[in-house]
This record gives sequence, C-alpha cells and structure tokens, in this order.
Amino acid sequence: MEWISTVKASVQYIEDNLLSVEGITEVAKSAFISPSYLQQGFQIITGFSVTEYIRNRRLYQAAIDLIRTDDKITDIAFKYGYDTPASFTKAFTRFHDANPSEIRKQEKTPKSFLPIKVSLVIQGGDNLEVEIVEREPFKVIGYKDTYTMDNCHLIAERWREFNNRYFHILSGLQKPENDIERAIFDNKMNSCGITEYPTDKPYNYIFGGPYQGGNVPEGMVIYEIPGGTWAVFSCIGKLPDAMEDLMPQIWDHWVKTNTEYVVDGKCEFEMYYDGDYYNDPNYLCTKWIPIRKIK
Repeated sequence: MEWISTVKASVQYIEDNLLSVEGITEVAKSAFISPSYLQQGFQIITGFSVTEYIRNRRLYQAAIDLIRTDDKITDIAFKYGYDTPASFTKAFTRFHDANPSEIRKQEKTPKSFLPIKVSLVIQGGDNLEVEIVEREPFKVIGYKDTYTMDNCHLIAERWREFNNRYFHILSGLQKPENDIERAIFDNKMNSCGITEYPTDKPYNYIFGGPYQGGNVPEGMVIYEIPGGTWAVFSCIGKLPDAMEDLMPQIWDHWVKTNTEYVVDGKCEFEMYYDGDYYNDPNYLCTKWIPIRKIK
C-alpha cells in the first residue's frame, strides 16, 4: 500500500517541520506526489485534511506551551503561525473549547491531538498485507439499511444503483440541484461503507462518505466511527468480486491465525477511492477492521 506509506511519510514531515510547514503543496512536494493525490489519501487515513491536521497539531502544542512555560500568549501565538493574538485566541478557543488563559490557569483541560501513527507490521495468509493504523474518530453521512447474511449480496447492487444514479453529480459533471445532491457531492457519498457488528443476525449497513458538516437531508443519518486501532487491508481488482475474495482471507486466515491482535469494535468499514470500481482490474479500495493488541 504505497499510498499509506506516503501518508505516513507526510505525517512525519509535518511533525519534523511543525512550526514552519506552510501547507499541502510543501508536504506533497516532500512526498513527490501531487497535492490532490495526497489530500485524498491523507483525508481517508487520518480523517483530516492536511491543513486541518497541521492546525490541530499546532493548537495542541500551543496548549502544552501555555501549561509548561511562562511564555507570553502573544509570543505563543506568533510561534504557531498566527498574525495576531486575537486570531490565535479565536482558533484556540474553538478547538479546545477553552481560551488560552483558562488553559494556562488549568481551569479547563485542553483537547488532546497527538501525532497520527501508521505502521506496516504484519504479513498474513496468502501474503496478505496489513497496515496497522491509529485513527481519530470521524463521522459519516449516508443512508442506512438493514441486511442479513442471506441478502447481503444486495449491498453491492445498491452501491451500483447509487453510483449510476448520481454519477454526474459525484464526478462534477453536473451541479447539485437540491439538498440531497448537494450532500452527496459535498461529502463524497460513494466513498465509505460501514457494517455494524454483530453480523450473525440482522445488521445495519451505511452507504455514505466522511461528513464535512452542513445540512443533513431527510432520510440520511450521521454515524460516528470511533477512534482506535484498525487493521487496514488493501483490495485490488474489480468490485464486488475483489472484495468478496478478500473477506475469507481476512476472516479465515488473518483473524484466526493472528497472535498479536484480536477484533474488537462496533463496526468495520470500506473506503472507496476515485476510479472505475467495476471495470478496472487494478482498482484499489481498503477494508478497515477494528482491533486491539493482545496483552
């Protein structure tokens, strides 16, 4: 999964240059890829845009400086890239739900935002490559349906119907004309599918995309995927066949034979990227399984 390695390297570059890095163009240049490609992968892996990640990391470190040093708030504002104390205070308060003085006096607790961790650590059955990713919680907007093991094949049919129906909206060939189309376009609602556990009885599946904020049209739901540790499996090939082939490798080989991690969470999900899902033999998507390390 070269693109996940790219995100990992980009996170490291940001951490190494946190006070000076200017934005996605600089980070993408360090990774020798285009800004648009990096933005897509970074958003999917971390749940944040590159700009959001840089801003949140700086605001967290600014809170640490307020607690551990006697530096003036004005100096800390300039240190972390803000032109004025007022703009710093506004951003700081929005992020931490507390102003700099409250954090300095330890009247309130700052919001934690530690570096994202991405690591390639495991090889499974059939040379199954797995990325272990620490990810913050994020929200998905979409449509929720209920399925069973007997009719779960209908999920792929619903995805195909949805993609065909809104192709011109999702591809940008046609401007959204109503609230539903606007939500579908703004939140890229063909990019994430969530399966709630347990799956041995009727279960919920959400068709959607990472929620960017804004109106939630009638019939759509907001679902929060919890933060934690995830095993990320690459799936290469035409859908839905490639995903159907991948699932036994995950559950019959990797899960059953793994001695380091156990499945632990309330849901699993897939992330779908730009491309021809149904006809490209090299199409890439990913399956995310919630895990915890065995003590």
